[in-house]
Order: sequence, then C-alpha cells, then structure tokens
Amino acid sequence: MKSAVHGTVPLYSEHEIESGLTQIVLSVWEPVDPVATIVFMPSTLSHPLFYESLLRGFAERGLAVVGVHPLSHGRSPRAVKRFTISDLIQNCRDAISFAQAHFTLPVITLGSCQGGIVSAVLAATDPRVVAGFSHNLVLSELPETVSITRFPRWVSHVYRPVMAIFRMIARLFPDVTLPIQYYLDPMRMSTDPALWRRVERDPLWAGRYSLTFLSSLFNTRFPVLTDGTAAAPIYVIADRGDRLFTPEYVNQVFGRLSAPHKEIVWFGFNDNMLLVNYADAVVETLADKAHEVVLGIR
Repeated sequence: MKSAVHGTVPLYSEHEIESGLTQIVLSVWEPVDPVATIVFMPSTLSHPLFYESLLRGFAERGLAVVGVHPLSHGRSPRAVKRFTISDLIQNCRDAISFAQAHFTLPVITLGSCQGGIVSAVLAATDPRVVAGFSHNLVLSELPETVSITRFPRWVSHVYRPVMAIFRMIARLFPDVTLPIQYYLDPMRMSTDPALWRRVERDPLWAGRYSLTFLSSLFNTRFPVLTDGTAAAPIYVIADRGDRLFTPEYVNQVFGRLSAPHKEIVWFGFNDNMLLVNYADAVVETLADKAHEVVLGIR
C-alpha cells in the first residue's frame, strides 16, 4: 500500500520525562488521526532533530513519532557521564510508556546503529511493541563486527580476548572519552562534506563517548535476538553500497537473527547515513512497511 501524505503540517512539541538515572527529552511529531506511533532511537552521538526530515516525513504519512533524546544526548540534560547501552534501552522503554499514554496506538520502534540494537531488543522483549525496524543492526557477539570499526581485520580471529581486554581497560578508566574517529571511520559512513559540516556546527551533537559506553556496546549480549524467543517482527534496514555496514556483514547479522518474521529492507544509495542524507527518498518505503504492520495486527 502507499501511505498517504496528509495536507496538514504535523504538530511538533517537546516533553521531559523521568527515565532511569535522570530526565530525558522527547521530540514529538503529531499528525491528524495517526494509525500508529514510531518510537525512534538515534544513532551514534546523535539526536532526533538530526533526523527531522525523516521523522516529520513519517508524521506526514499518518504515523505519530516520539523521538528519544537519550540521556546526555541532544536536548536531554548532560548530567550523567557514565552510562551503558542498557540505559538507552531503558530510555526507549520509558518513551514507549509515554507514547502509549499520549497516543494509545500500536508502537513500532525504529533506530539506527546503537539505536538499531535498542529497537530490535525492544521488539524482541517488550509486548507493547508490534515491530522493530533497525538500521545498521549490530550483533556484538559476531567476530565480524570488527569490520565496522577501526580495529584491523585480524582482530576477528582473537575477538573474545580483545573484547575482554577492552572491558578491563574500561573498568580501569571508565570516564575516559573518545571522539567518533577513534573507533569508526567517518569516510566509510559518508563522504558528503555537507554532512560533516552539519555535525561540526550542531550544538546538540554529543561529541564523545566514554570507554564505559563503548565497552558496553561490544560486550553486552542479547541472546533474545538469536534464540528464537523474540516476540515481534524485526525489519533490518540496509544499503547495498554501504561501506561501513557492508552487505556481507548485514547478511551475517540477518542470518543469526531469529524473529516471528524478519526481513531486510534494501536501498541503493551507497551511503551509511541514508536515513539523514536520503530521508525524503526512504521515508515512503519505510512508512509503507509500518502501515503494513499495522494492517496485519488489526
């Protein structure tokens, strides 16, 4: 089906809620007569307003959107320095509670990279979620995960001991922080200079991650994604020309993934940052998939 583009501009608002260790901010795009709510968790160091074109596009197609500014990201207070991927999952759970109270509609999670992990985990474990969409989904137990980092490829052969050493270093120096270029290659993410200028000028960009958080990304396991107990469908969003999350890695992750229904939604823009750089081109396909999910549960 084709999701209709409504004539009215979605209403935008921001809300502060309690979540775990602190307060977080939610960006909400509210259309007229929405049929479902998308709860969105952004990618590395980012925030929902960085994805405004995409999220507003969903709202224009009849989907309410609750964008999560995770703790110490975006508009949320920067009070907590030491957090983990589990804290982001709790942020998203609390955002789902807000969404259900505010809209009383089926909830679909969507996220990119670390947000993709959060989306998939909540689709697998939270009965309030009817489907999860994950762009750049990582399964940290796969040794091939080193291929998305700056680690040399040979590390995949000694992946477990290297990650154990990383975990030990993080325990010794939990508050040491690193900028993104220390662990990811920005040019494999996007070669668009306008994107990186936008990042440099963005006052809401988180800037750096602690070793505590980075260690949690690589050392936290989510067996629910692979053991056959996931509760809801999981859709993996990928680009055939992505130089960071290559099709080879995406297919390895997808092969391990276990869900009631799983599907890869492929695009062909040769860009890891397609949800930002090609938001207008991908939003209709993703909105159509979301509407299909809602029709399937009615």
